[in-house]
Amino acid sequence: MPAFWIYKCNSKGREYQRTYGDWAEVFATTEAQWWGTTKVVPELANANKDDTILAYQTDRNELVGVARVVGWRPQGKYKRLILKPVRTIGVRVRPLKEANSTVARIPALQPGPIRTLYPISRADAAALLKAAGVHLKFSADEPDSKAEQAAKGAGFGTPDQNKLVEKAAVRFVARHYRGQGCSVRDVSSENRGYDLLCKVSGEESHVEVKGARGEGQQFIITANELNAW
Repeated sequence: MPAFWIYKCNSKGREYQRTYGDWAEVFATTEAQWWGTTKVVPELANANKDDTILAYQTDRNELVGVARVVGWRPQGKYKRLILKPVRTIGVRVRPLKEANSTVARIPALQPGPIRTLYPISRADAAALLKAAGVHLKFSADEPDSKAEQAAKGAGFGTPDQNKLVEKAAVRFVARHYRGQGCSVRDVSSENRGYDLLCKVSGEESHVEVKGARGEGQQFIITANELNAW
């Protein structure tokens, strides 16, 4: 039977962290993608196909969403965990613990040794999701089409959701350009009509980044962005 896990991430990049990241990057899309490698976090090998992941962002104390393990991608003698987002949640965990004694007693949410992947029982997972106002059916043989339907709701979200998606999209694109050898500066706060200033070998690119939740690949272009284009 598929297992349930709380997968904790922190984006602060503290000295004690083996790696860092923000779940907002994963839930900015409905596409399956790799998130974590056994090269850095060996205990990820405990997760198996069809397991359910409860994505927890510790530096925001946020239950970001639910994802499913869809497989692995080889990385030499290691492997990368492939996840598919199922449902975005975006609820703070601390108030849930304060209001619900069952949630407060969940072992994975207690103080203790810092890890990445924490086992959680099906009953505790259901209680945590119910407290967060989420009702999902867990089934090992649920077809992907149903998981995709649960992840729909694209288009235009709340201001807070849009802000998270935008930040995740900018981080994703900046990482791509840095991987191409570019120096990258985020100028989104300077009202230039684009988000990233990328330079390499004397050439300069002005990059406007757009992110969309779910399947509806829609976005707004402002007059300033259009003029810059």
